[in-house]
Amino acid sequence: MTTDLNTHPCFTRWTDPQSGVESFLLTERVAPVQQTFYFTNPGISRDERWCWFYTAFPPNPQHTLGVVSLDPARPLLRHFPQAGFRTESPLVAPEGDAVYFACGESVVWMNVEGETRTVCTLPADYIAGRRLTRLVTHLTMSADGKYFLLDGAIANHWFVALAEVATGEVRVLHEFGRNYNHGQFSPTDPKLFSIAQDHWKDAISGRQFWFDHRIWVMDTEGTRFEPVRPTEWVAHNAYPCHEWWSPDGLMCWTDYDRGVFEIDVNTHEMTHVWKRPLCHTHCDAARRLFVADESPYKWGQKPCEVILFDRQSGTETHIASALPPPRVPRGAYHIDPHPQFSPQGTWIDYTTTVRGTVDVAICPVGQVRG
Repeated sequence: MTTDLNTHPCFTRWTDPQSGVESFLLTERVAPVQQTFYFTNPGISRDERWCWFYTAFPPNPQHTLGVVSLDPARPLLRHFPQAGFRTESPLVAPEGDAVYFACGESVVWMNVEGETRTVCTLPADYIAGRRLTRLVTHLTMSADGKYFLLDGAIANHWFVALAEVATGEVRVLHEFGRNYNHGQFSPTDPKLFSIAQDHWKDAISGRQFWFDHRIWVMDTEGTRFEPVRPTEWVAHNAYPCHEWWSPDGLMCWTDYDRGVFEIDVNTHEMTHVWKRPLCHTHCDAARRLFVADESPYKWGQKPCEVILFDRQSGTETHIASALPPPRVPRGAYHIDPHPQFSPQGTWIDYTTTVRGTVDVAICPVGQVRG
């Protein structure tokens, strides 16, 4: 399918005034807040026919889902109030016209018609009357399509579990005494996954605890649990954050001060790819192009940027040079640009605030490559 968003009735072209780069903004609305998925999970389907996005209705703190067809000849746009979730959990299903999301203690499948079915549920005898505050940070599926990874929080501890897609069986792999989240399956090794150490507040005292080593790797057989960079002590000699797997199976992450790194978690060969302060980053399948925001955490001091980096030429191009702060609470809805490449590398989608509203933006990669 050839998609020309110039002719799509739901999108409006916007040109960055400094760089001249064009993006297409989803200006047709089904909700006051419309934003892209968290950068680790593409919101655009594998066949690039659908763009799923988060919706919100302030002051309701919960997110729901929307979808738009990217085919100008079939400009379907829908909102699904039944698809409510608390964390950035949704995962576009392989078939594209369906999505998975975490709702309470269950993972739910939903198609573009709004039909739903429960895929798996955390067993009641494991919950045992305790408060479940998170089932999963963001859903990922194993490389063989067999399992979902669940990294949850229950009562005053945390767990990681496997949920079998075909049967719905859930098996807890490990429990933690501190916050581990952002679990992600490797896209190439069905037994390998990453999980992040993160800060947390004690539920009783409210005391804030920091973390020591951000990125860890584990396996489904319970034989591996190790920090990717054991010599880096967070907030002392490094500020690693916002990790993701490249499509060819390297672990990548952003250091707030030093920029983007990639590493082979088996050989430990590491490359410093993009050397500058950055926040959220993502790469294309060839790891030639990287896109980042810098930085929604500094919105109080300066506008936020969305920047494309070509590692082959060493050049940077602004996709959005000055995004103003959102007019709704950023933290409450996690309103960051979160730029990401579409599965086939055709688009970069990100969240924009240039119209004074929170909108989905899609930038054609062809105009900025090279």
